[in-house]
Amino acid sequence: MASRSETETKLLQASAKNAELLRILAQTDHASPALAQQNRFVAELQANIDASEKRKVAADNKRKKELKDHEKFRDSVMRRFAYKATGKTAKFEAKAAKEETEYFEALQEEHREEEVNRNLRARLAEAQQVVSELEEEVRRHNKAQRELDTLYESIFKGTTPGFPEEDEKENSLTSATRDYQDCKSRAESEQHAVRLLMEAQYRMRSALGAVDEALSHSRMDMFGGGTFTDMMERNALHRAETETMGARMLVLQAQKFAPPGAIPELPPVEINHGNIMRDVFFDNVFTDMQFHEEIKASRWRVEQAARALDATVARAQERNKDLGDELRQRESGVQAMRAALQKAREEAFRSVIFS
Repeated sequence: MASRSETETKLLQASAKNAELLRILAQTDHASPALAQQNRFVAELQANIDASEKRKVAADNKRKKELKDHEKFRDSVMRRFAYKATGKTAKFEAKAAKEETEYFEALQEEHREEEVNRNLRARLAEAQQVVSELEEEVRRHNKAQRELDTLYESIFKGTTPGFPEEDEKENSLTSATRDYQDCKSRAESEQHAVRLLMEAQYRMRSALGAVDEALSHSRMDMFGGGTFTDMMERNALHRAETETMGARMLVLQAQKFAPPGAIPELPPVEINHGNIMRDVFFDNVFTDMQFHEEIKASRWRVEQAARALDATVARAQERNKDLGDELRQRESGVQAMRAALQKAREEAFRSVIFS
């Protein structure tokens, strides 16, 4: 452990470097928020350019169409002759003038859109240049911050005799960082659980769709659908069973990433998908009606499981949101503690230099 006098000697030796790094940080503090704002501006310009490109294509297509219509009247001797022969020359001239006007209007519209597009691209190039400049400022800021952190760590890491406030702030930062990392780990696990549950939710909805398809085939079967309908019915029920099994496995996986007991297992789902003996050798309207009721019962069980899963997903998403809020709060706390520690270390420099 360094003594107070040794620490003071290190502070005096590092004072010039400390002042230089603090000056760079003050000069570049604006860069990160400005870069974020500029990136939003660039994204907006790019979206405007994409929309302009679509309008350009539409304007070009319109111009080509109007040009064809214009050329038909301008170059058609037979059309002109037909109008003249029927005494409708004025009507022909009016129609030709209209087509010509519409063509030139379409041409002007295309030119206007090209000008808009050029202006947007020029503004985008300028904005991207600003982004490049701000990125360099952010890199300069981050580099200075890393160097300052390294400098302070070499002087202040651990207990620093004679500077109790710095030690207090350092311990607070260590504790806040540990809590933040624990919260981040829990948040990442919960996010993974939510992804698995949402995939299970998709599988359950697919299972419901398959059972509904089986019910449709079953209705046809009661009115003489035949062997092919029986086969389609069994196939749909088999898919429903496969999807529910897949959903159950995903829920079991999600349980490993959530707090104990937070994610219950799915209710049991039994799906009777028939048998060939009944469908082939004992097939009649009564057995078809009986099995139709069994499919309806299967659908009820799938629907109950789907509703239970929906509720589980909603609770998991709420936990995920709460953890996200907590994580942001803890991150802000760490940043505040880090800033307080840096200020305490700056004060240590000043206390030595001006003592």
